[in-house]
Amino acid sequence: MDEPRGQAQRVASEASRKMQESTRDAAKVVNKLADKGAQTTAALTEANQRVMNEFMGLSMETFQESARLLMQIQQSALDMMRESQAATLRAQMAWPEVFKDPVRWYQSLCQESMEGARKAFDAVNETSEAVTESVGRLQASTQQAGTKIEQALTSAASRMKDAA
Repeated sequence: MDEPRGQAQRVASEASRKMQESTRDAAKVVNKLADKGAQTTAALTEANQRVMNEFMGLSMETFQESARLLMQIQQSALDMMRESQAATLRAQMAWPEVFKDPVRWYQSLCQESMEGARKAFDAVNETSEAVTESVGRLQASTQQAGTKIEQALTSAASRMKDAA
């Protein structure tokens, strides 16, 4: 009777030991999976943060550039309005000359018109140059941000491969 009981105890002991081993093995697998999950989450979180920082920086640069461009365009418009008012005053001051010397008045009117057109074209040229410079600065900022975003995503992908 002792022998079957001893054998039953050995079998129970062996089963208990195997159960403990399989529990340890399962815990190791779960820990590995949790570690890989944490590494993957950390990589994705860092990449997300870097990408969002670049987008925010680019948004701020775009806003600043738009404000700078708008200010230049408004300044140009104000200058043109001042010049227009000054030309109107000069035309009103020259009005009495139409009766004294009509040819000279007509000549000064044509000259004033040509000068006004030249100034208007200069203002349009300055505005187009400002737009071109602004676009160039934004393009450079966008390329730089794109490069940084690409680096962030490449780094995240590399970290995720290492975790796998």
